[in-house]
Amino acid sequence: MQAAAAYGLELQARSIAPLYHSSNGKIDSHRFLVGTSSFAGDNKIHVLEYQDETRLLECSTVWFHEEEVFGLWSSPSLTEPSLLAVSSPGTTRVFQVPETLSRELRDVTAFDVVASQVLWDLDGLQNEVRLTSQDTLRVYALGEGNAGKEVSRFCIGGGTQISCAALDAHHSSVCMVACEKLGLYLIDTRKKNPESIANTATLHGMGLTRCIDFSSCQMNLILTSGDDGCVLWHDLRMSGTTCCVERRQHLQAHNHAVPRALLNPFRDELLISCSSDHTLKLWDSSKQGDDHEPAVCLKKLADFGDSVVDACWSSGAPWVFAGVSYNGRVLVDDVPKEKKMAILLNDG
Repeated sequence: MQAAAAYGLELQARSIAPLYHSSNGKIDSHRFLVGTSSFAGDNKIHVLEYQDETRLLECSTVWFHEEEVFGLWSSPSLTEPSLLAVSSPGTTRVFQVPETLSRELRDVTAFDVVASQVLWDLDGLQNEVRLTSQDTLRVYALGEGNAGKEVSRFCIGGGTQISCAALDAHHSSVCMVACEKLGLYLIDTRKKNPESIANTATLHGMGLTRCIDFSSCQMNLILTSGDDGCVLWHDLRMSGTTCCVERRQHLQAHNHAVPRALLNPFRDELLISCSSDHTLKLWDSSKQGDDHEPAVCLKKLADFGDSVVDACWSSGAPWVFAGVSYNGRVLVDDVPKEKKMAILLNDG
């Protein structure tokens, strides 16, 4: 088995994201954004490009960003303008990514809050952006003349902190957030109040729920991961005005906390998970593993040398994924050819 492609940053890192850009369809490479996180400043956002054929991972562009980069979120729009949200200590900024990537980012607006997560419209609409900060989901306008204006907010209260959030891929107005000690809440931005989901405060033991992901392929299927090292599949069910989640499967994916677990956006039998146990794993949930585990580990990337703090799928094709560790090491790999061919033949 070929080794994963690797790239080492000079500074520590906390986030990696796929780059969505109007030029994506004109190139054969996969682009990822990685931001450094040095308290001393002089931070950078790197554009890394991965080539399928050569399996080379190289830095094609660097954008300077003085403050630490806590999080990166590229708007999933392939039309101009391409927008990028960056969270830093004390502020969250939205930039316009230049048509020619070698040029500098352009400021669009800034919010005086530290975003734990930014949620872009999954259909690529860029008239507003949602972000979570402390115990609140905030919605901001991005249109001309009112960019940066807060449109609405949804406060959980109870002295909690929102640890993660996700948009429902099938209902653009619906998102789910996980809150410390309180569990999951469903927020419909067409309504007024967040709705608590019962019996979810200890989904991942006494620790936090670190990641939520909605399936793009199946309605009402969600994935969560947390401090207990587990990845869970749930069915989201509505009964009148009451919402609940029913656990479908349980996977002991790692030995330590799992900050990110993401379903493949095109084939949700595939998923990736990363952990503070220094590994990034690719899973196939169409097969049963040892001890009746609900998934088989297809690949395990263990050459990070530090906690793997973030991971993502490529925006260019459904077969490539990447992860970054706190020491600034980036690894990129792909789905094994055998699995890829099995999926393609089955689709045919």
